[in-house]
Amino acid sequence: MSEKINDICAIIVTYNPTICPVLNLAKQLSDQMCDVIVVDNSFVMNEILNSQLLNYIWLGGNKGIATAQNVGIKFCIESGYKTIIFFDQDSNINEQFISTLFKPMLENNFEICAPTFYDEKKGFEYAITDVRRNGTRVKILSEGKTQPFTSSIVISSGTIVRTDIFKQVGLMDDGLFIDYVDTEWCLRCFSKNILIHIIPQAKMIHSIGDNSLNFFGFCVPVHSAVRRYYRVRNSFHLLRFKHVPNLLAIREISFCFIHSLILIFTQKNKKEYLFSFFAGIRDGILNVRGEKPKS
Repeated sequence: MSEKINDICAIIVTYNPTICPVLNLAKQLSDQMCDVIVVDNSFVMNEILNSQLLNYIWLGGNKGIATAQNVGIKFCIESGYKTIIFFDQDSNINEQFISTLFKPMLENNFEICAPTFYDEKKGFEYAITDVRRNGTRVKILSEGKTQPFTSSIVISSGTIVRTDIFKQVGLMDDGLFIDYVDTEWCLRCFSKNILIHIIPQAKMIHSIGDNSLNFFGFCVPVHSAVRRYYRVRNSFHLLRFKHVPNLLAIREISFCFIHSLILIFTQKNKKEYLFSFFAGIRDGILNVRGEKPKS
């Protein structure tokens, strides 16, 4: 375990990453008084990251984002960090990102803070989705807002959390492996009246999916067939969590079906999407958790 330098530690989860963006992100964070740990889900250890970074943990294969985040969280707790911030391997931040996000947290004693997100290619702002206790959803944009506002759900990338929160609500759910990990954890916090404060001035560039397609006016993210498996399967798991409103779970199942069918009919590798779709339904009903079983 390396020496703790700052009070904030960033957890960057990687999977077969392009090296330069990860090293650049690590340097940006270090320059902003933030320690870094990289937890690598790749099948082969990255010798460059291992040699260039103070804290690099290779998991020996893809254990899923939840497990990787939990490894990082445990490292931070054991190292005595008071605050943790999460990033993806392709996260893009500016020079004042940490201070812009962290200052309101300190001044207002917020427990969780998150930035606003803008599309990497087209520049538009992604709406924050606030889920009410009855399961209805409200889309919120930061346009015109100068003060922090709250939401029950955000994506993990760019989210800063006081370490003590994990002692109250627990770690990420390893059984979900990848999709809905942040949704489930956020709603777990929400069930304990812990809200997420969105800081309008903190902005991140983000991209969703490998690509996207426009289908009769709807923007459908194009994930791989394997990702669609987890998306479909885990939407069924949402029904099993008491802190997830049934209305939200049913909506996610319905939209997973619709998105999967669109991809089956529009993508070249139709059979892969078809098999992943039915496997996701089967394993969701059978309560299969963790990594996708080998065929």
